[in-house]
Amino acid sequence: MKAPDMTANRSWESASTPYVLAILRILYGILWLQQAKWKVPPDFGMWSNGGLFYWTQEMAKYSMLPPHRFFVESVVLPNFLLFAWLTLLTELFIGFSHLLGVLGRLGALVALAMSANLLVGLIRHPAEWPWSYVMLVGYALVFLSTHPGRVIGLDGWLARRLGAPTLAKRSWARALGFLT
Repeated sequence: MKAPDMTANRSWESASTPYVLAILRILYGILWLQQAKWKVPPDFGMWSNGGLFYWTQEMAKYSMLPPHRFFVESVVLPNFLLFAWLTLLTELFIGFSHLLGVLGRLGALVALAMSANLLVGLIRHPAEWPWSYVMLVGYALVFLSTHPGRVIGLDGWLARRLGAPTLAKRSWARALGFLT
């Protein structure tokens, strides 16, 4: 006997689905912006052994993958200030991308990479709730598989402009449209 196809004749979308995704996208952006607030330049906690510096050291201790641990110990920590700035700027990009709904898929791809890094590096930390990292990855996957900024976001406006007949056939417009 053939198993029934659970996706046949089923609509996974209702009239409210795009708006629910938009609300989740905005909240996800706020989460990333809120988390960027404690990554404070110019030293990012390096001189006080706190903040981002502390958590980067914890990542070196608790990473679940030896190559990841090696990279954090051998590359990130010796060049901490460079990576701290990259972390802050990346989290600000993710946050504003989701909050404003601009380049939503690119923001989701970057969020997926950052979330995967956090998951690998801190999922075994005794003071952390591992499912928070799984949820960060999950939301990034949801937003990567949709066009999250096309409802209540700037990507809707951008997609309409890029879809105009004068631009639609240009490769750069198609690539940019894919990222929205």
